[in-house]
Amino acid sequence: MTLLELGIISQILLTIITFTGISISLYLSVKALREVQADRRQRQNPHLAFEIGGARFPVEFIKAGYTIPGIRPDFAKKFFNDLPDDAESVRIKNRVLGDGNIEFIYYGHLNNYGLGPALETKITWVAEKVKIGAETFVIDEMKLQEPRYNLRLNTMPPKHQHIQPGDATEFGGLPVFIQKDTEKKVTEVNGVLVIRCKDVSRREHTALQDFYLKTGYKDSQPWVHVTFLGIRSASEED
Repeated sequence: MTLLELGIISQILLTIITFTGISISLYLSVKALREVQADRRQRQNPHLAFEIGGARFPVEFIKAGYTIPGIRPDFAKKFFNDLPDDAESVRIKNRVLGDGNIEFIYYGHLNNYGLGPALETKITWVAEKVKIGAETFVIDEMKLQEPRYNLRLNTMPPKHQHIQPGDATEFGGLPVFIQKDTEKKVTEVNGVLVIRCKDVSRREHTALQDFYLKTGYKDSQPWVHVTFLGIRSASEED
């Protein structure tokens, strides 16, 4: 082998080694960048869940027709236009203080267990099984199209929509499938709460948490009891 051939081979080997070094360096840089990004995302991630447990509170029957608290009357009317003006809605019975002011009742503890703040939090009540008397009915996709079970109507904010890490907020109001139980026949509901929020990078986070709801309409002081159960699943949008 001549010196010229050795020189050519050496040049080729040097090129291969240089390219390999650059490739390894680039790979390590990309890997480090991804780890930094993953760590940053982890630090931004909220994690919302209701504290497991139950709350029982008094309710009253208000002649409200088609109206629903927190929903524009014209929008609610599109769904419940068939209800007469004296149709009774089920509402939480807030406390009236001695000075005449009203103390609103809130329930549940929606905690942020994550490292980042939760923004624009909203919760959707999804009924899956409803008990009326001795019969239990499964709420399928077709049933969810009915006004009482409509997902849009059953979506509402908690007391505070922005929740800092380590903080908690409460929930007020009842799902529409209870509010508009005008014949007061529902005794139990099993379902899932869809808890949605955004992080500081505007990515959406979703958690599914089971709930159980029981009513006591026939008692001298009517009541509703809501139990928050375990988390079914959690996910984030890329």
